[in-house]
Amino acid sequence: MKMNEKIEIMLGRKRIRKTDFAESVGVTYRAFANYMNGSRRPRADTLNKIAEQLQVTPEFLKDDEQELELTIEERFIKRVCASDADKAQAAQFLAQSRGLFAGNSLNDEDKEALLKCLLEIYEDSRKNSGN
Repeated sequence: MKMNEKIEIMLGRKRIRKTDFAESVGVTYRAFANYMNGSRRPRADTLNKIAEQLQVTPEFLKDDEQELELTIEERFIKRVCASDADKAQAAQFLAQSRGLFAGNSLNDEDKEALLKCLLEIYEDSRKNSGN
């Protein structure tokens, strides 16, 4: 997995905007964007700051052979979603669903009802698509 992919995932997990992250490591957003699109590699001191902020080693970021273990949600989004808009929509839905299930606003019975609703929506979509 390439460095920019690892950084993208870790920033998403921490809910850090790229502009804020660039500022926190002392580079312009343009320079950071170049790191993220793969057109430039950060200097050693900048790479060290990026790694420190993300709580990983610089070696981990540089080594394209080392994979970042993806969550089930990240694997789903990477495998299924074709466009950035689809990815954003799926990530938002999953985050909201996680919040509903993990939060204390729904009791166990309500959580079970929500899960049944989602399953029904899924079953209806399968019937309508002919699969």
